[in-house]
Amino acid sequence: MIARISGKLIYKSLSKIILEASGIGFEIMISSRLFEKLPELNSNYSCDTYLHVREDGIILVGFINQKEKELFLKIINVSGVSIKIALGIFSIYSSEELSNIIVRANSEMLRRVPGVGNKLSERIILELKDKVTEDMISKEEIPWGNTKIIEVKEALKSLGYTNNEIQKILSKIDKQYIDKANIEDILKAALKEA
Repeated sequence: MIARISGKLIYKSLSKIILEASGIGFEIMISSRLFEKLPELNSNYSCDTYLHVREDGIILVGFINQKEKELFLKIINVSGVSIKIALGIFSIYSSEELSNIIVRANSEMLRRVPGVGNKLSERIILELKDKVTEDMISKEEIPWGNTKIIEVKEALKSLGYTNNEIQKILSKIDKQYIDKANIEDILKAALKEA
């Protein structure tokens, strides 16, 4: 098993990177959330990885941290969840956000991921609800699993903001205001903070 690779980042795109280690270039599939955290090309970079072996090929998948990797491994064990769907989930949600969604059985949030329909979202929640541990759940003040917050995040993302920028912007807005205000007002407040 290839659990971690350290080397020079020689290529990066929204869906994959190539890390060169000891003269070998490792192609690693990534989420767009990880892409946002990558350093400049030709920088040294270390990445937790998972080697997925199947009949039609071998895929290396990269992660932001060990916690994300653990949750990813749980998700791909759910019947119907491919590597592509799992990476799509982690492109939209952090491991903490996803853990909160699973614990709160919020299947509507999962259905926002391309390729995840009603049955699959319910299956993911049913199979993983007891497997999500306390340390995976977000202790953040902002209700990231809240439907209004998800709508605002998607609107900001469509305007070109990164996940990191969105998180900083929303952390400046009062939690009570988020609870009481409608989506449009939260978005206006977020744009003022941007």
